[in-house]
Amino acid sequence: MKKLFLSLLLLGLCMTFSQPVTAAPSAKIDTNDLAVFLDEFFTSNLETYKIPGAVVAVVGDGRVLYEQGYGYADIDSQQPVDTAKTIFDVGSVSKLFTYTAVMQLVEQGQLDLHADVNQYLTHFQVPSTFPQPITAAHLLTHTAGFDEWDIGAAAQSAEQVIPLCDYLAQRLPPRVRPPGEQFVYSNHGTALAGCLVEEISGQRFGEYVREHILTPLGMNHSSFGWPPDLIANMATGYELRGNSLYPFPFYYRHYTPAGELKTTAIDMTHFMLAHLQNGSYGNTQILQPETIALMHQQQHKHDDRLPGFTYGFFEDRINGHRILLHGGDTNPTFSSLLFLLPDEKVGLFVAHNRAEWNLRPALVAAFMERYFPEANSPAPSQPSTNPQSHRYTGYYLPSITQRSSNIEKVMGLLAQFRLTANPDGTLTLQPGGGFAPTSHWFEVEPGHFQQINGNGVMVFHSDENNHIQQMYFSHAHMVVFTRLSWYQTTPFHLGLLLNTLLIFLFASIVGLFKFWIKGKTERQSLTIYYLAALIGLLNLLFSIGLAWMLLTQSFALIFGPTPIHYLILALPLPTIPLTLALFLYLIRGWHNLPRPGITRPYSLLVFGAAISFLWFLSYWNLLGFQF
Repeated sequence: MKKLFLSLLLLGLCMTFSQPVTAAPSAKIDTNDLAVFLDEFFTSNLETYKIPGAVVAVVGDGRVLYEQGYGYADIDSQQPVDTAKTIFDVGSVSKLFTYTAVMQLVEQGQLDLHADVNQYLTHFQVPSTFPQPITAAHLLTHTAGFDEWDIGAAAQSAEQVIPLCDYLAQRLPPRVRPPGEQFVYSNHGTALAGCLVEEISGQRFGEYVREHILTPLGMNHSSFGWPPDLIANMATGYELRGNSLYPFPFYYRHYTPAGELKTTAIDMTHFMLAHLQNGSYGNTQILQPETIALMHQQQHKHDDRLPGFTYGFFEDRINGHRILLHGGDTNPTFSSLLFLLPDEKVGLFVAHNRAEWNLRPALVAAFMERYFPEANSPAPSQPSTNPQSHRYTGYYLPSITQRSSNIEKVMGLLAQFRLTANPDGTLTLQPGGGFAPTSHWFEVEPGHFQQINGNGVMVFHSDENNHIQQMYFSHAHMVVFTRLSWYQTTPFHLGLLLNTLLIFLFASIVGLFKFWIKGKTERQSLTIYYLAALIGLLNLLFSIGLAWMLLTQSFALIFGPTPIHYLILALPLPTIPLTLALFLYLIRGWHNLPRPGITRPYSLLVFGAAISFLWFLSYWNLLGFQF
């Protein structure tokens, strides 16, 4: 689950941002210089980032300016990457095709962006959890309010993939927040948008996209399915273990519209050109100019000082130029990025066959610095003369891990970001789990911070009582970071866990000792020791099993839980009646326990640890089979 979380969180963290300024005129890209630049970049960086093979394509002026493959599609056969033939899994870049399909139906008057989606659904209905209905506009902006999960979201073969709408009828995550309130990246929300395409068109999603987008654009080596001719040219995906690369098997997502496109670099240039040319490519018009304009228009943002989100694209400004982009990761094997400068009519696509999150931002930064440098540098922000940095300190949880309906909530234990105040009034941001570097910030004005030695922006929102509630920052501008109370923080929970496990270990040892050497211990005291030992042993076994499951089974769980996973989660269930029995023994026999002695404080210690551990399990959805 950790890698699945990273693929989404680092989608935002890997973007390169800067302060909005007046855009400079478009630079003319010299194709010869572009070839030299990209060849040098990939020649040096593939080895640096341990990537077997990559493709890159740049379009501009209504044509392909440069396209090239680097490295190997397959290491063993030494098959080189070919931009016209080598198929890459582009992960979440697939979403842009789903949103384009939705906008086609909107353009035809078959779908109202602001109507309740339930009026189009026949396979199932989205529950009316909140008074406000979910609309297609919410789905296209990731503001529908669904929880998100990865367990059981994929299959090991194409034959095992559940038909899209049937899958959603079984596994649509619950609604956990009102629609339109908060951006939370949602694969299942995009899948529901694809289900709408199926319901309205009467075609399977992959068939609709092929007929109305891929074929008209001449994307003849692209598919949302697995036809044999594509499989033959599929790049091998690799996983990095230590310093070595190993082939990794393909897997198949049930939420097809959110991440199942297989395509080539050349085919992707057709799609980029269509979006840069008012919906047209050659003699084909996949969307009318006004529909493209609507799709590219900002539709949601959390703060005026930060970029936003369109109907499908992340929005940004780099060096004063407006950017539309979307990344994709198929962990641990593929990464991709589609990157458009709509005002300059320039687009860039890159993909590689190992999921690695540093090459793409490095490429974007170098590309923009070379061809679209900042024309008018803004005046540097000045630190506040009266910083109030202490107001903002604490732990913050990114919205992408605010999962509330299954055991994946436990990912939030290591995903919390910590803000600390420094004596000089600056703030230090420490991302959870070491997933990104530590950064430092100074206050410009209340609730507004600027990154030191960087171009990041960080802003805070307060409640009606002026208490800090949310944090947003430009390196992950569409992620909401919610401030946590003390009892929700990682140090509290890890401290609680460590202390209870030490008590359980001690109780297990004492219980085994009492079993072998009973001595003159009274029967009632022995019962307490035995109950404590059983509680301790079961919880220790569960903790070992859980650690194994999270550390080694995180990927396997996307295919759904197995009997061993159910067995692990069953281990703490017997401790509920055992804890109750321990409590009853204490109540009924408290006055009969020997005193002075250690039995009374010992039994209270174990009982308190058992209750605390059950609360810990309940808090993280680990008490029961919440898959």
